[in-house]
Amino acid sequence: MLKKNSNEHYNSFSKIPQLDYEPDSEFLEWYMVEGYERISELSRCLRTFLNYRKNVIQLKFSTSSETDNNLKNDSILKREGELSSLYTQYTALVKKIGVENAAIAENIQILIEKVKIQPYKNEITLLKEIKHIGREMWKIIHILSEFEVQLHPYILQTSIKIACVLSSVEGIFFSLFSNFYCELKLCYLQLEKELSELLLLNKAEQFKKKKKMKGVRILE
Repeated sequence: MLKKNSNEHYNSFSKIPQLDYEPDSEFLEWYMVEGYERISELSRCLRTFLNYRKNVIQLKFSTSSETDNNLKNDSILKREGELSSLYTQYTALVKKIGVENAAIAENIQILIEKVKIQPYKNEITLLKEIKHIGREMWKIIHILSEFEVQLHPYILQTSIKIACVLSSVEGIFFSLFSNFYCELKLCYLQLEKELSELLLLNKAEQFKKKKKMKGVRILE
């Protein structure tokens, strides 16, 4: 069986009336910019997750003294404060549509469908604000992932929990990439579970050490 060459494929598509149009340079330029930005964003999301995965692995094999005695540096404290502030704003906006953390994505989807039918300005503005703050939080979560955040386990845990929420919401705002964000959320949920178990284990070990130290009698 003979294979068609690329020109024949092109010619066959060009015969379809619906595809017979003059190229729109403005649309193509917008598509290239938007497409590039979205691919860059997906790449950064993946890199962020891998960074946090590495942080959890490093925490797993670190000693308790490495985390207990480590002072938080100013950069991490600053980013932690910014993330906490933004998340407070985010939850306040989300509560305006009558939801809690467990059902954010589902209710945003309902609101988006409602806006498509009845585009009220207030609801559109609300969705834009939620989307904007979510994007700002993604940036900070990525920046934190570049630090040695395994030395600050509870900041690591908070960042991962927020990433879980944002992953589910991003899939609603960018439905074309919903499968990617769905997989990303599952990965973060698994990572959160692993980290929680690790923190509980570390806490139990520290309790045993303190109890043992109390039982030691100091000879004079």
